[in-house]
Amino acid sequence: MAKQSQAKPLISSVIWPAFIAVSILWIGAFAWLFLDRWSEDLAPVERTYMLQEQTCKAAYRETEARDRCILIMELDRFQSRSIMIANRVLACASLPLIGFGILVYLGRRRTGKKGQRT
Repeated sequence: MAKQSQAKPLISSVIWPAFIAVSILWIGAFAWLFLDRWSEDLAPVERTYMLQEQTCKAAYRETEARDRCILIMELDRFQSRSIMIANRVLACASLPLIGFGILVYLGRRRTGKKGQRT
């Protein structure tokens, strides 16, 4: 019984604030790194788009066909950029979310509140 009463204050007073501080540092560092490298990482996507746009203009003489081809290439560029953003958000948030899940699991396991709502 004494261990449970000591474990709760330790988790709430030491581990959670430390976890929150480390998570904020992790997210901030990765966000800064990704924002700093964004233009470098986006350059190949833009190069590919420009090449495909030139290919569309050379391949199709009709205006409607050329416009459809360019629209498809713009959608491809949009999708590539969206995937880049999603990957970066997941990389920033993955470790803090895993740690949060582990801490919640360990907290519930120690208190014996398995399956109960808090």
